[in-house]
Amino acid sequence: MSSYDFQRCAKHILKTGQSVLIIAPTGLGKTRAALQPFIQTLNGNSLFERLLGTRLIYTLPLRALARGVEEELQGLNASLQPVVHHGDEPESQFFSERCIITTIDQYLTAFAGAPLSWASHLSHAAAGAVLTSYSVFDEVHLLSAQKGLPLLFAMLYLRKRWGLLSCVMTATLPPSVINFLQEYCGLVKIEASDSDIQQRDGWRKVSLELVGSRHQGSSFSWDEKNETALAEFVQEKWEQWSRLDVDGPQKIIVFVNTVDRAVKVYEELRQKSLTNAPKVLLAHSRFTQDDRRLVEDDLQRYFGKQSSQEPAILVTTQVAEAGLNISAPLVITELCPMDSLIQRAGRCQRFKPNAGQQMRGKILVVKPSGSQHENERWYIPYRDTVRLLPEGVKSSQREKSVPAIELTRLTLEREVHDLPLNLDWAKEQDLIQKSLDRLYGAYLSGTTDLEFQSGQEPFQSLYNLYKKKEAEEGEEFPEPEEEAE
Repeated sequence: MSSYDFQRCAKHILKTGQSVLIIAPTGLGKTRAALQPFIQTLNGNSLFERLLGTRLIYTLPLRALARGVEEELQGLNASLQPVVHHGDEPESQFFSERCIITTIDQYLTAFAGAPLSWASHLSHAAAGAVLTSYSVFDEVHLLSAQKGLPLLFAMLYLRKRWGLLSCVMTATLPPSVINFLQEYCGLVKIEASDSDIQQRDGWRKVSLELVGSRHQGSSFSWDEKNETALAEFVQEKWEQWSRLDVDGPQKIIVFVNTVDRAVKVYEELRQKSLTNAPKVLLAHSRFTQDDRRLVEDDLQRYFGKQSSQEPAILVTTQVAEAGLNISAPLVITELCPMDSLIQRAGRCQRFKPNAGQQMRGKILVVKPSGSQHENERWYIPYRDTVRLLPEGVKSSQREKSVPAIELTRLTLEREVHDLPLNLDWAKEQDLIQKSLDRLYGAYLSGTTDLEFQSGQEPFQSLYNLYKKKEAEEGEEFPEPEEEAE
């Protein structure tokens, strides 16, 4: 059943009773690597096979991602009847079933003996089920680096101490986090081999561009866009399709950082007269259960692996940047943290063509415009912050916190330059390391303070920028109040 080296390696390591950290590019089959060992040990006799095959709890950060995992499980073993359990679909009976798909909040509270969905006198049942499960943690990049990841680390550390099997999967965690998971949480790192990576990057030729301009010898100037301007930009690219140098059917995925903005962009596009009359879809996490099922059906019809050639545009949010198996030749995304950006880019030319020919795709990054009169910054809803301290600064001279997402912005401006950037696995890892590694390392140390040496980038540029703004405008940069999905 296994197709890739890292999938076979994950199965072998898990069957020896060791927990794993699977690192592989988007779209290469990490979900299958986590599920196959469970499927193949359902009726095992050895100690580790019984531990692995007793119960699966598959944990996701967003409820909207559950259906894809449910379908993957049933595709591997049609006799399985996985139960989905979250706030909208509390189907599980104290996590007693053989196979449960749930959200991180449900898992964490059950682990702590205070489950959200059941009466407190039944808490021991849910906690006991968690302690007799093989637990998979998927799409962990969607957890807040400052608040969500530390909870995951604590839980994984305790699971290690108690001899429980865990699997964490990622395409976008920086080296500092990966090393921490290995050293303190006891996870065995399993990476995609060169041969595995070639299975994606050998035919997928995707470029990344920033929307704006750079004059010789000057910094990059973003062409900031509000909802109306973003819809007009999508329309412009739609009408220029034959000149975009992309392959495949006429389809665009548009990632917007907040639900309210996504709805406005969707409504604007619906009112436009577009060539070929595309189907315009909207997907976010606020749909009701019934509506979400209909939306997911449409997503697979127009953007799934077996989708039709019908022209279509999808406007979506964080809900589609991970876990949804969809693809388009052109992805337009608002500027977001680098790990999310790489995940969104993974929805560009995701499916390998049967003929094996090269497929060109394009990711265009736009910077959203803030609303000054509403005190809405462009980086909403991303809450993580950092305090940059030039080496040798005394504690009494600590600086104000600034949005951590600015490190991603500056890294992109330095790396992309004037020409499109070819985005392969090596470049994805390089961008993650440069923008997130030291930041996440600070978070792992329990602080938001990040010391840097004079001239060290992108920290020096960000420090200079905010000191200049502070001096010119007396401007402060409070944490945004709105959470991400």
